[in-house]
Amino acid sequence: MIHMFGISIYLSSNHDFETTIQQASKNGFSLIFSSLHIPEENPANYRRLLTRLGAAAKMHEMPLILDISAESLAHISLTIDNADQLTDLGVTGLRVDYGLTTDEIAKLAKKIKVYLNASTIDQPFLEALVQAGVDISQVEAFHNYYPKPHTGLDVPFFQKTNDFLHHHGLKIAAFVPGDGEKRQPLFEGLPTLEKHRYSHPFASALELAALGIDHIYIGDPSLQTQTAEQFATFTKNDMLLLDCKLIPNLDPPIQKHLLTPDNNRMDPARDLIRLEKSRPALAKLDIAPTSSNVRPIGSILIDNNLFGRYRGEVTIAIRDLPSEPKTNNIGHIAPESIALLPFIKPGQAFQLRLRN
Repeated sequence: MIHMFGISIYLSSNHDFETTIQQASKNGFSLIFSSLHIPEENPANYRRLLTRLGAAAKMHEMPLILDISAESLAHISLTIDNADQLTDLGVTGLRVDYGLTTDEIAKLAKKIKVYLNASTIDQPFLEALVQAGVDISQVEAFHNYYPKPHTGLDVPFFQKTNDFLHHHGLKIAAFVPGDGEKRQPLFEGLPTLEKHRYSHPFASALELAALGIDHIYIGDPSLQTQTAEQFATFTKNDMLLLDCKLIPNLDPPIQKHLLTPDNNRMDPARDLIRLEKSRPALAKLDIAPTSSNVRPIGSILIDNNLFGRYRGEVTIAIRDLPSEPKTNNIGHIAPESIALLPFIKPGQAFQLRLRN
């Protein structure tokens, strides 16, 4: 299942967000989140920026969800009653949080898709919305991001909330931090889950997907190029890219195979990822035993001549294992990619990428 990924755009005059959106679209991102809160610009200029943002979103056919409040709407001379005029600018949905009554939300939801703070939706609130005539399919749940360290959500609360929301048929969005430019003023990442604050964005996104989140946004303004490539490869090819280092002077056929896409076997081992295509491709090579046979988690291993018919099978250790003379250690997964190993499920396609 390919999940939908989104970016966050924070409007300011010196930000070339057209290029950001174009690049994100190329990398398989298909959603945009932006905010009307704390506009640093004067109202007329802010409206111009919003018009530019909407035009760029339309051009790349990306839904644009705008975080609003009554105060931020007033800043650009709108009210809750006519907030749906934002659709003329290319806005496709409004995230509303504090300060709106059930009736105001109901009124909005009849004109434009509405996203509500996931943590504050409960049974009485949903019943009140239905009572007010809201079509619940026009409503989605959207978790906050948490700029201040130690204020992000914990997994058990997150899961319990999401189970409730999914039970009522709501789709759910949440945030992971970026690893490029961080969002001011704290620059401490913008995750929904506290455990993700300093984690790798792609690994964090895969965890949110595993937890059932439908739409996953990068909270911070940008990603490093190699991280954006991981999102692109996953969205387009359902394939995981893992960074690695290989030993110097590795036999060229082995190195070539290692950097070619492969799959975990459909009958997954408890301790190893077994590269399905490796043994057929490499079994005829002469693979002499070496003295390097330690197997900590993330080790890239190849079975040598001593392993008989298993010779040439490449594996990756997914836990610390004892040394094995019949296996040579030929490299290791980069530390930030070790977090991706739990997501290599049976049959999952993946590719190793050399890091200098």
